[in-house]
Amino acid sequence: MVTTVEEHRAWEAQGSVDASSRTYTSVKTALDRSAELRRLQYEVFLQGSYANATNTRGDSDVDVVVMLTSTYMPETSRLSGGEQQKYASDRIPGTTSSVDFRSLVEQALRNYYDTGLVDPKNKCIKVKKRDGYVDADVVPAMQQRLFTRYPSLDGATYVEGISITPLQGARLVNYPKEQIKNGQAKNAQADGNYKATVRQVKRLRRKAVSLGLLGADVAPGYLLECLISNVPDELFVNNPSERLLKVMAYLQNFTSSGLHEAMWSADRIHKLFVSDPGGHSPYMAEHILNVLWDLL
Repeated sequence: MVTTVEEHRAWEAQGSVDASSRTYTSVKTALDRSAELRRLQYEVFLQGSYANATNTRGDSDVDVVVMLTSTYMPETSRLSGGEQQKYASDRIPGTTSSVDFRSLVEQALRNYYDTGLVDPKNKCIKVKKRDGYVDADVVPAMQQRLFTRYPSLDGATYVEGISITPLQGARLVNYPKEQIKNGQAKNAQADGNYKATVRQVKRLRRKAVSLGLLGADVAPGYLLECLISNVPDELFVNNPSERLLKVMAYLQNFTSSGLHEAMWSADRIHKLFVSDPGGHSPYMAEHILNVLWDLL
């Protein structure tokens, strides 16, 4: 099976954002109406494909982060020994636990929606779709601060991430705002062709699934976006078919050459196959890329 030039061009298009926008607004309204949450400091924002403008028609849910900012989780490994000691002496214990915050978020959603629409999951609280809306994965999280300098409490600099405490399993740390920022910069450096290429590859992956060449739960969009973010800017040429071939050829050669440990996640904080919390396998990535390449 070989894909066509017409498909390559059509695959560039972004999916509709109307239903996702309505869903985000609805979830934010539900949270902001909670008197208990209003007593805290928190921020609501999108992450994932809709936030990164890499969504396609088949992206059926929207990821909404509810991040507590009045209490945060620190990461001081990048500080000097003296800075770490200074931070430890200045540190003030948090006032709200991740468990308590998740409970408040869930209650706010239950108070606003019909009970049958709210379904707690391990890492998120799902709000099921209804007419005109899509499923929402609402992610309660603590602000994560990856400190880069700590001369004083007021003079500290840090990279902001989110810390997720699932019902089961270890705590997860992601940097969705860094992914959004890096994606915007990459798209500008690639003459506006980076995000279109991510959408192309996601639709190519969907075709592979429809043909039974990949399982439905294989090759998540996040992994594909991370892989593509490592491709040199000059390969994102304007011709849709030529660009797709150049990008896929680079990725196939790179992963099969044993250099995968050098690949970054899209947040540029984690190494994709070393420290990314997704636990991605380079061997599975190589298999996925080989399957996709054979479809071109």
